[in-house]
Amino acid sequence: MNQPSYSSKTDRSLAVTGRWLKHLIFFLIFSTISVTNAQVPNSCEAELRRAEQKYRAVELDSAVYLIRLCLNKKEATDQDKARAYKLLGKVYIARQDTTEAKKAFGKMLELNPQMTLDATQETSEVMVIFNEVKMAFEQKQRQVGKSKKWLWIGASGAAAVGAAVAILGGGGNGAGGNGGFVAPPGRPPR
Repeated sequence: MNQPSYSSKTDRSLAVTGRWLKHLIFFLIFSTISVTNAQVPNSCEAELRRAEQKYRAVELDSAVYLIRLCLNKKEATDQDKARAYKLLGKVYIARQDTTEAKKAFGKMLELNPQMTLDATQETSEVMVIFNEVKMAFEQKQRQVGKSKKWLWIGASGAAAVGAAVAILGGGGNGAGGNGGFVAPPGRPPR
């Protein structure tokens, strides 16, 4: 290995500083690239925009493909997925597949129950199918709410009965076979 010869301590110090400066510049360049990549949105925005264009151009297979890309992203938010299912429902209606359209709208509502369609922007067929799914979804939500209410009331009642039995019965057969009752002081046990 050829070591450069330095004429003074200052030259050696400048060479070391130069190497550190190269490393620092290298680090800054690559850390900037990493930060830039990290700031790129991971949402489905691009896929959904392109899928919407394909839907409008009646390129339905391409639209479905782009929507599926969005839905398969690990970093897709529930809001992204709800928007994707909304568009997927419309695509399936355009394909005349109302069964799949209803499933897509149902998944959309599960992710975002407040999501709606604008009747001025959609066909009457889309609105009829969406409204049917929305009504069924809301009815199901009401039934689930009622059953949760009765489950809560039933659990509370069972807890009250259990507490009463524990207090009155002493929790089972205690010592002396008297059902767990403790004889008051001064009275002989039976």
